[in-house]
Amino acid sequence: MGFGRAFPVGPGPVGEVGRDLLHHLHRYDPDFCFKWRRVTERNDRPMSDSIRRFEWDDALPGLCSDEFVVQVTDAMIFDYKDATGDSSRETAGTQVTPLGYVFVAAPQRRHALMGSVGCHAPEQDTEEPRSTPYVGSNVRFHRAIEPGDTVRSVTVLDRKFERAGNRFVVFRVDATDADGEPIADYDYTCLWERGSAGTPRSSSRSAPATVQYVRSRTGTVLVKSETAETIAAYGRLHVGRPDDWLSTHTNEEFARTAIFGGVVNTGVATVGYTAQWLDLVERPGILWNGGRFESRAFSPVQAGDDLYITGERREGEGELVYEIVAVNQSGVTAFRSVATIPGA
Repeated sequence: MGFGRAFPVGPGPVGEVGRDLLHHLHRYDPDFCFKWRRVTERNDRPMSDSIRRFEWDDALPGLCSDEFVVQVTDAMIFDYKDATGDSSRETAGTQVTPLGYVFVAAPQRRHALMGSVGCHAPEQDTEEPRSTPYVGSNVRFHRAIEPGDTVRSVTVLDRKFERAGNRFVVFRVDATDADGEPIADYDYTCLWERGSAGTPRSSSRSAPATVQYVRSRTGTVLVKSETAETIAAYGRLHVGRPDDWLSTHTNEEFARTAIFGGVVNTGVATVGYTAQWLDLVERPGILWNGGRFESRAFSPVQAGDDLYITGERREGEGELVYEIVAVNQSGVTAFRSVATIPGA
């Protein structure tokens, strides 16, 4: 089965080591992101007190939001499972938090990042609002989220890049517990502006030449039926967005004028669907301790769509990989995910 990259990866203005250092330093110095912005500013443009739309030139690596805190309860996890139709089984008598819940407990809050420099998001603009939809994500798990946890998260602008006439912005969310220990971190790529060539397709993904993989296709198929009710149910989850956010997932009038021409489900909700498939074929929550989950949206998921989710297992040296694909009732690939289980 051919497989696309989880999301377009573009060169950033800082190296990989520099980005990792940047993302960790803000945990110890709350003002670090602002200091980083000042030293990397490429012009003398003064900070404005007026609220205006955040533009491409404002997207400087290192900008960050304030800290967002969620006190996790059993009820919140139940609400997530109910909204996403997650019926995952218990493990050793214990209910495991779904992997996709990380996007609710530690939401990507780009509006707060933009507000920190006196701007609002394109979705909040009153004159010419536009959507900046999900393209892909890459989650790195460190330990499971459990009821009673205090999840503290910060959204950082990681990088931006252009490809095939399209502009992308990558945000990174770092989630820690009350003691500052890492829970998870993830990259979230959005389509900032679409060029005349449309949204690019990514190149095929192949295993490294130094690793020999044994492939086997699983017989498990998970069917998810999307309805207006399921889209609305996810929209009601606490995701940390302001009331004036015009969403293509909950605002029908705005959605009709946006990129997909109607209401669609959120990309991170569909990430949760493909993660549910993994829970069917492996121990639920197997990725929480050191696993990775990369995803890429290829086609919007709308009310009336049936998603048929299946996957292929690859066994290699020191890791187990599942390539998961969601195809709709018309045979169109809507979503792909790659789950990497270390130490398998």
